[in-house]
Amino acid sequence: MKKKLFAVAVIAVAAALSAGIFVGCADVKGVGEFAPKAASEEYRQQVMNSSVAYENLEWLGSGDMISRYGSVKEDEFSINYGVGKAAMNIAAKMEGMGYKPMDVSIKVNEEGYLANYGTRDISGLMTYSTAMQGQVGVNALYEKTATSGSRGQIIIMSHFDNLYDTVTSGATSVTAEGAYENGAAVATMLYAAQLLAQAETEYDIIFAFFGSSVISANNTLYYSWDGADAFLAKLPSLLGKEYNPVLAINLWRLGGENLYMYSADNQTSYNNYFYAVAEADGIDVSPVPEYKHAFSESFATNILATSPSGVFHAGLMNDSIYFINEGIPTLTYMSLDWDSGNEDSNPESPNVAFTGSDTLNNMILAFKGGEAGEQAIKTQLNGVALNIVNAVTGENSAMFQTAISTAREELKDDYSALYGLSIATTVLVWAVVIGLLIAAVILRGKNVTKMASRRPPQGPSVSNPFTEFDKGSPFEEFDDKNKNTPSGNSSGSSGSDIFEGF
Repeated sequence: MKKKLFAVAVIAVAAALSAGIFVGCADVKGVGEFAPKAASEEYRQQVMNSSVAYENLEWLGSGDMISRYGSVKEDEFSINYGVGKAAMNIAAKMEGMGYKPMDVSIKVNEEGYLANYGTRDISGLMTYSTAMQGQVGVNALYEKTATSGSRGQIIIMSHFDNLYDTVTSGATSVTAEGAYENGAAVATMLYAAQLLAQAETEYDIIFAFFGSSVISANNTLYYSWDGADAFLAKLPSLLGKEYNPVLAINLWRLGGENLYMYSADNQTSYNNYFYAVAEADGIDVSPVPEYKHAFSESFATNILATSPSGVFHAGLMNDSIYFINEGIPTLTYMSLDWDSGNEDSNPESPNVAFTGSDTLNNMILAFKGGEAGEQAIKTQLNGVALNIVNAVTGENSAMFQTAISTAREELKDDYSALYGLSIATTVLVWAVVIGLLIAAVILRGKNVTKMASRRPPQGPSVSNPFTEFDKGSPFEEFDDKNKNTPSGNSSGSSGSDIFEGF
């Protein structure tokens, strides 16, 4: 009976905790509850038929742009080559579109190297210490102020660094341009910036190009996301009293098999809103799977940031993790096979990210090659840019405001649910352990009782089965001394010993 009561108690506690996990997001608006306006057919055709994003991708894999490894010795960082040159070129593109640099800058000497008392200020770039001691990375930061007043900031971000000319596992030198990780995302971000340059917005828009997403050391890759971390630490002081990030849009690993938009492990209204806009414009976006193929923080590569749930999956393996940890609403566009994290689910098509195979040509081949492959990539990159622009500007601005207004509360509920899941799991494990211990004690007690009941009856009223043999010494018939000695003392001197002959 006690065991049954204990089992019922454990089940009740587990059920109560589990029920709490899914409480709190009941008011989330579904995709069907939004009715956003599709972009005009003329504008849609203009965006979707453009080659700008694809040309940006080709540019990122050529000339000075191909070499942009994101962690450099401080005394070797220069704006004339490597990641410093790449950042300068991105900055030039943004300024060419009419964007102004944020209030960050670096000082360089006449040769272009970092110098505390340099002769030249470079606006829009910020350097920071990376996870590698004595090394620095660089971000390029630009902004567009709201047309009239401001409801806060929308951050559009991607990391532009790659592993070109570095050595990774197996002592393999990477000579690829990082088209998939993360050139296609940067190319799309630049195209979205071009589309937004002339648009009216109710929000300030910040464009953040991050360095130092992944670092190679001792033939091992380390996820660091140092650029995102440094930017987020700097942002409150940059914006001052205007600091109010309402949404961080992250672009990562575009140009793969399935396009996803991930906001949180539970649904959010704003995520569903972006899906509704995509549906209105005929953009093919896959729903995030219910089972997210989560794995522990202690997996092969080194994670330097925590996750809300204590585990990682494809939606959290990118620069957005720092924003998620700060409770900032985040939406990540990514194109991959969710379970493996590779660009597609074909087992014969191994992961190209962070390898010498990460080229635009291989991306094209993944889409069956030739013109069809090029067009598939263009369609996806252009679709992402269109989705961003149509969701936050024009006739959909008011609906975006409605969708994003409850974002923080919904995320708070989601994080509470994740915390509840962690607590529930811990309690359940301990309940099972305690239950097993109690069961073991109960069973042991019953076994002891059963063993005691099987012992021969004890006490004076019970006859001894050996009574008839209990009549003195078993050797008394051989004990001549006892027979002849009155005292029965075998140590006496008289009488004969049966062993005296020996």
